[in-house]
Amino acid sequence: MQEENEKLYTSIWSAKKIRSHKFWITWEKFKRLIPGNDPKLLDIGCGIRPRIPIKGSYFLDLSKPALEVLEKLGGICEHGDITSLPYKDNYFDLINAAEVFEHIEDDKKAAEEVARVLKPGGFFCISVPMNMKYWTRFDEKVNHVRRYEPEEVYNLISKNGFKVKCFLVNNPSKSALYKNFASRFLSLFPKLAVNLEERFLLPFAKLVEEIRKPKWQLEGFVERLKDSSGVIVICQKIIAPTV
Repeated sequence: MQEENEKLYTSIWSAKKIRSHKFWITWEKFKRLIPGNDPKLLDIGCGIRPRIPIKGSYFLDLSKPALEVLEKLGGICEHGDITSLPYKDNYFDLINAAEVFEHIEDDKKAAEEVARVLKPGGFFCISVPMNMKYWTRFDEKVNHVRRYEPEEVYNLISKNGFKVKCFLVNNPSKSALYKNFASRFLSLFPKLAVNLEERFLLPFAKLVEEIRKPKWQLEGFVERLKDSSGVIVICQKIIAPTV
């Protein structure tokens, strides 16, 4: 699966157009959580769509073309796998993994690795597609292993020492017809598909976001996700009590 992911996203991210971290809805939250004194930030699997400032931040990805672009802009880059992070324990203040865990067969090991390299009290942001009832050929085409059920996301977080701080219910298109068309187009024209998404779909989605002003939720995690097709979760690594 790792080789398939690397091949797919190397092709996709060869478009080499960086989307600023300020574009994404998570940045408004991140900048309030990041400590002011030399913060250590890591973005895993972001390709050419970083959710954190590039210069001086850390990036791990399977796509070498994406890493080359990020490195030229001042990123500290590693080609590698989330299930074996090449960083020391308790190092990062904030880690982001947007649309990554659904590609990982051993997602429990991935969560353990994130917990290992994150400082106690540090923050972890994870976004994943939700609910297998919304599975389509698009999921297959982009190498998803799963869509998460609400309890699965909660267990993945809580069993690895994280506490949910807030979450955003994300409902991209649930249309099987649209997703099946998108999967076919992506397989035939990967670079063109990304370019069209960058030029038209993402700006339109941002406009809708600004109009609707989605609210981060604090309670009802499992219940609110039962009919969701996606979620963004910001959680905090619990500080172990001293003995």
